[in-house]
This record gives sequence, structure tokens and C-alpha cells, in this order.
Amino acid sequence: MGLGETITLIFREMLLLLAVLNPLGNIPLFVKFTAKMDPERRARTLNTAVASALGMVLFFALVGDVCLRYLFGVTLAEFKIAGGILLFLVAARGVLNPTTEVRVSQQEERFLAYFPLAFPILVGPGTLAMTIILSQRDGPVLMILTSLAAFVVVFAIVRGAPALARVLGPQDGLIIARLLYIFLAAKAVSLVLTGLRDELKWPVAM
Repeated sequence: MGLGETITLIFREMLLLLAVLNPLGNIPLFVKFTAKMDPERRARTLNTAVASALGMVLFFALVGDVCLRYLFGVTLAEFKIAGGILLFLVAARGVLNPTTEVRVSQQEERFLAYFPLAFPILVGPGTLAMTIILSQRDGPVLMILTSLAAFVVVFAIVRGAPALARVLGPQDGLIIARLLYIFLAAKAVSLVLTGLRDELKWPVAM
């Protein structure tokens, strides 16, 4: 694979990862959970949330395939089917109700960066499923590069959430989020069909 093809592949997979991470659609939640913080504490909390989310994605990119094969005995085709169904449900819920509420008590505020900002707002089951599938298909090195590229965008959006919320407004943010979820739903259908084809040994259409 040439350099141009590699860059194109990383860019395409980065868009998929961003679609399931959905930082734009979660801007209202970032703003809500950090509204009472001073700027320094807000920045520290958001930095920790993004770093924790990236750490989870990189971990599953490296060891997710090993866990599937040797710990759970699941084939790639089976995981594509299950992951595709899960991603479709995530996408459908995002299109119908893109602002999912996650409550946290004041006593848990010091853990806010890890829960719920890093997990499950930024990285949920759908993100982990997508990470493992892409890592199995493209290899862990390419998935790590893709993750790093995606999280540069995520970091910029999360850190700029208050300003972006004022510029975009609630309606524009929801429209963008829904478009990303429709894109993700199409990819989920593709994963299910590919998994079924591999599992049932269907011939590839020419």
C-alpha cells in the first residue's frame, strides 16, 4: 500500500471513528457537566476526559483482537455481525434522540473526567466495537494512527465546546450529529452484510 493510499485509508477510518465518537453531538453535555467549573478546572477536566478516552481506544486497538480470539473464541465474522448490529442501534438512537442524558452526583464530580465524560459519553460500547473491527481489518498500527488523528479533532472540539455551543446553537449541532449517525448506520449495515458473507461463505458480487 502506497503512502497516498495509506493516508486516504486513515482519513476514511478517522471519519468512521469520529462518527461513533460524535464529539459535536455531545457538545451540550460537555458544556452542562463543566458549567460550574472555573476555566482552569474545566480545561483540566476536559483534557483528562479526552486522554482517558484515547487510552481506552488505544488499549482495545492493541489487545481487543487477542481478547476476541483467545479469551472469548469469537471470529472476526461473528464480531462484525454483532458489532454492526450494536453500531446500528447506537446510530438509530442517535438519530432519534441525539442528546442522551447521563446524571452524576456532586459527590462523584471529582471523577467526572472518567465517568461520564470519557465513558460512556465519548467512548461507549459502539466505539470499542468499531475500534476492534478496524484494528482486525487494518492492523493495530494503522488503527493507532487513525485514533491519534481522530482524537486531535476530538480534543479541539471538546476544549472548544463552550464557544462552539454559542456559535452553532442547539439546532445546528443536532443536525450535524444526525448526519454523522446516518453515515454510521450505513457502515453498520455494511459490517453486518460483510460478516454474514464471510460466515456463510457467500460469493462476492462482481
